[in-house]
Amino acid sequence: MADIQGSFLYKNMHTTQQVSDIKEYFTHMLVNEKFETIIEVGTSYGGLTYILDDIIKENYLESKIFTFDNGYKDYVEDSLNKRGCIYIIMDEKTSDFPDTIYNIIKNGGKTLILCDGGDKKYEFNLISDFLKKGDFLMAHDYCDSKIVFDNLIKNKIWNWFEISYEDIKDKITENNLEEYNVIDFQKAVWACYRKK
Repeated sequence: MADIQGSFLYKNMHTTQQVSDIKEYFTHMLVNEKFETIIEVGTSYGGLTYILDDIIKENYLESKIFTFDNGYKDYVEDSLNKRGCIYIIMDEKTSDFPDTIYNIIKNGGKTLILCDGGDKKYEFNLISDFLKKGDFLMAHDYCDSKIVFDNLIKNKIWNWFEISYEDIKDKITENNLEEYNVIDFQKAVWACYRKK
């Protein structure tokens, strides 16, 4: 059985529920795609947010990060505020959430949205309706199917499975999304789609 930790320290920031080489995956993507806006649903302890912001700074990119969480942590807010990230406390099931996300996407230029909150199926399916042409939508703890997860991912790469192709296929078709496979995000257990 593989040693699947699901968390690690990145510059003393607790990074939960990510593979340890996640920075490599996102570096290639952010440098190549040059997003103006990044929206993260599910801040947790801020580790992935910190990694994304480091990629932006290290590569002289001009991206603004908005990160949403349903539970306030003052030390997370302090560290993210110092970096210029926008930390928003809002549960994804509240009535304000759809309009807030929609307005950021609408006014944000080329946008990357990361669904990594408490209900990734809901997040992906909701937000897919808001995408502009060229925007990207990702969801974590993803695998194409339970069979693939059990045979190729579980106890080898990752032990969390919360969203599959079956959960999002209707919205992929309805919203004209195509899989972004320039980078093999399956090894990082992220779904990655772009609006055509």
